[in-house]
Amino acid sequence: MSSNIAEASLDFLCVGLNHETSPLEIRDALVMNEAEVGRAIEALRGRAGAEEAIVLSTCNRTEIYARGARVSDLPLFVNDLLREIKGMDLGARGHRLYAYRDPESVRHLFRVACGLNSQVLGEPQIVGQVKDALTLAARSGGSGPVTERLLDAALRCAKRARTETSIGRGPISSVYAAVSLASKVLGSLGQRRALLVGSGEMAGRSICHLMDSGVSQFTIAARNRERAEALASRAGSAVVRVVSLEAIPVVLPGADIVVSATASPGFVLHEPAVRGAMKIRKNRPLLLIDLAVPRDIDPAAARLPNVFLHDLDALAAIVAQSLEQRRAEVPGVELIVDEEVTRFMRWYRSLMLKPTVTAFRSHFERIAQEELERHRARFRPEDQPAAESLTRSIVQKLLHRPTTRLNRAGEDGNTGIRRIDAVRDLFGIEREEGTDEDRDTR
Repeated sequence: MSSNIAEASLDFLCVGLNHETSPLEIRDALVMNEAEVGRAIEALRGRAGAEEAIVLSTCNRTEIYARGARVSDLPLFVNDLLREIKGMDLGARGHRLYAYRDPESVRHLFRVACGLNSQVLGEPQIVGQVKDALTLAARSGGSGPVTERLLDAALRCAKRARTETSIGRGPISSVYAAVSLASKVLGSLGQRRALLVGSGEMAGRSICHLMDSGVSQFTIAARNRERAEALASRAGSAVVRVVSLEAIPVVLPGADIVVSATASPGFVLHEPAVRGAMKIRKNRPLLLIDLAVPRDIDPAAARLPNVFLHDLDALAAIVAQSLEQRRAEVPGVELIVDEEVTRFMRWYRSLMLKPTVTAFRSHFERIAQEELERHRARFRPEDQPAAESLTRSIVQKLLHRPTTRLNRAGEDGNTGIRRIDAVRDLFGIEREEGTDEDRDTR
């Protein structure tokens, strides 16, 4: 018997690096744009002979997924490909690259989609990044029926993780925690106004999170007006105005939320300015978020009525509590990943099971029909329908038990695979490439 377990394998490999294996400067240097992803997929399909290929490239990971690659050392091929496209040599043997073969490659992808393999546990952005990777693969000719089904399964796995567990709940960054606090202190943020002091990365993250929470009116107070205006241009439909740092006392009374994140060596917002603003506001609640080190906001402002001041230490405590809660959800998410990997691999095994069962039955039905034709002249015309019915009945009874066992083979892992291979070998059944069953993956 020529048992061919490799034929039953998905032949799906993942090669890549992430925040656990490579420093930020390497990860940043390897982030691919759409054109570069297209080049990578073209090389994987053409030179490496992959049937399907997908590239997932973000600031935290660059991973290449390939099905059916015909190169003996895919990590080395990927290493050379990254040097060719991005100009970075990771070593002659790609020593910084990890590699997974199915089913571990499938498991890895599902864990990535669920946020288990993210720098911030359970972060939600990875779901959109996986969707984008599939879209780019489709545009570049890299996706196919198996990888499309695979990424659909990964996204379903991620959705289950977020609805059946709390892996995606609670603030996961200081900025996220600040916005969560704003909702708790002020209620709905739809009609609130925000003042951002500074125009750097923290201010950029803050405006994104605040917009996601419904804030649509912003003032940016910054020393670098050009950079502040660039930040304002990213605010889409929000109403944004840019002022100087000196104008803070003037614009402060109109703000409900103040997020300050500058590199100033001293306070940029002093207690007297806050006290004056609260008089104009008639003591309506004011939330002050200080994301700077050293601090931007005078701590004395917290003693004023209806002024709520939170600095990085306070926000870090909230984030730590949230992450602890997320870590407690990891075992539940891992169980979901196990179930979805099993479900997907069972589906894949069914791709070769269906044509085998069909060919097995056709083999016996064809022999029965040939023998019936050979001896048809021995029957009177009026007896031929009965002979045909009897022949069909015998074949059906003979095939019932083995067909039932074969149909269960997809659920029996490698044992089932060996059973299918044995049937092929015993009855000379060759797998036909490109059958309807193989193509019908939806």
